[in-house]
Amino acid sequence: MPKIEITEAVETTDSETLCSKSLSNNNTTPDVEKSILSKFAENPKCPRCKSHSVGRWGIRNGRQRYHCKTCDSTFNAFSGTPLARLKHPEKWSKYLTGMTYSMVLRPAAAENGIDLKTAFRWRHRFLEVINNDQAEELCGITELDETFFRESFKGQREGLPRPARKRGNDPHKARKVPVMVARDRNRNTVDGVLENESANELCRHLNGRISIQATVCADAHLAHEKLADKLGFDFKELVTSAGQHVVEGIYHIQTVNSYHRHLKRWIGGIFQGVATRYLPHYLAWRRELTAANKLTAGRLVSKIAEHWCFQPLR
Repeated sequence: MPKIEITEAVETTDSETLCSKSLSNNNTTPDVEKSILSKFAENPKCPRCKSHSVGRWGIRNGRQRYHCKTCDSTFNAFSGTPLARLKHPEKWSKYLTGMTYSMVLRPAAAENGIDLKTAFRWRHRFLEVINNDQAEELCGITELDETFFRESFKGQREGLPRPARKRGNDPHKARKVPVMVARDRNRNTVDGVLENESANELCRHLNGRISIQATVCADAHLAHEKLADKLGFDFKELVTSAGQHVVEGIYHIQTVNSYHRHLKRWIGGIFQGVATRYLPHYLAWRRELTAANKLTAGRLVSKIAEHWCFQPLR
């Protein structure tokens, strides 16, 4: 089994009391395992060849197994998904409830009676399920802007691409990782970690996700202009360096900039920073917490069920 590196081992516990009270008072959280098994049984599908020509194949560890008549493989509702082979499914619902309150690792491990490494593994397996759940389409007035995070190898002890350094070193020497956020006034969000600040890279994340009738507000940048030409949306350019923050009284990027500030405070304040390789997971987590529909354990269970039943992940 590969070694698991815990990259959030040092996290603030300011929200521990609130999370504990919320968990102790929550009696309506659906059972994750039973929900998944029942939904998958309605429309079983082979995770290998995607065939629906399957039949029941006995029960193992209390779970129904299936046999694919097309590729001759056997599987259950968890095969080929991020949560395959995870233990203690009876504790998943309570753990998910803690995630809706941004519960950090140590309190989560203590609250659920699991090991710290297990709490870390569960967090990122659940986040892997919702990692690609971006808004299907941004409509109306949409704001677009980029922000930057310092490159971090938090928790990594071996294979560093640079010499290890202590905390408090010159932050200007660290590489900056660009993160794009596009958000409309209905609180629908599309974001992503960029390899560079080019129009092609922005197009890779936004192509097909901005309505052609949308009006996109962004600061003056050549990549934004090229993106507007590529995708064909109406573009309102703001020269923020010259003090132009609002155009025609309604077009601005203050909403997305506010989202940036809260995102950085959330990552830097609660989790004391995260490793760059896990940054997409935290972007997905924040999207769910700030969506128009409040994130609850029940809704998170439903999203997991949808992925498992219709989009098995590997």
